[in-house]
Amino acid sequence: MSNKDLLLAIGRVLLALIYFIGGISWLTGDLPIGYAESKGVPAFGVWIALAIKLLGGLAVIIGFQTRIAAALIIVFTIATAFIFHPFWIDSEWNTFWKEVSMIGGFVVLIAAGPGALSVDGRKGSPS
Repeated sequence: MSNKDLLLAIGRVLLALIYFIGGISWLTGDLPIGYAESKGVPAFGVWIALAIKLLGGLAVIIGFQTRIAAALIIVFTIATAFIFHPFWIDSEWNTFWKEVSMIGGFVVLIAAGPGALSVDGRKGSPS
């Protein structure tokens, strides 16, 4: 195990934890269906978002199909940035750019791969 692999594992966990924990909180509380619908997102979109947050977040954390999961999270985050945190609204400016920076982290993860301390790394998979 190299320092790079350890850092990739730590980075994967820290980057994806907010999605996974957010998904868990939706399971234990109320899904924000009304809020999403007020922004023009149909109820089934919230269920898709829940799946991406939970399954995509977990996949990145454990390093399973990491590049695919990271790409799905990127698409989800782009959508949430523009729909729920538009930068042209003053109170959303910081949140929008935080979402953009998270997208950047997932882009780096796609480029670097999950590292050896991952399910993908143990399988010898390039994902």
